[in-house]
Amino acid sequence: MKVDRQIFQCLVKDFSWRKLKKAIFLNKTRDHEFTLERQIEQAKQAWLIAQEQMQWADKDLLEAAILKTTACEKRYIALLQKAKSMHYVAWEPAKIAPVVANNR
Repeated sequence: MKVDRQIFQCLVKDFSWRKLKKAIFLNKTRDHEFTLERQIEQAKQAWLIAQEQMQWADKDLLEAAILKTTACEKRYIALLQKAKSMHYVAWEPAKIAPVVANNR
């Protein structure tokens, strides 16, 4: 809503392409719509949905469902590899305590 208000003010008050561009494009990235974490979560959800769709696909749609599942899986893995290369951490290493199992 904040972006819509800024666009409206830009158009009504003192129009300039620079202000309009700033209101439309730059503020969207501030809303964290394109963060890597969000992309990873969306890719994971798409992959899980594709797996579910493959369960009920008939033989006419099975090939398309397999291709979609494979594509979603590859995108998810690629985003995870990108996060790994950027040294993202999913949890605090200091909070992880080693688990000791006594098998006696």
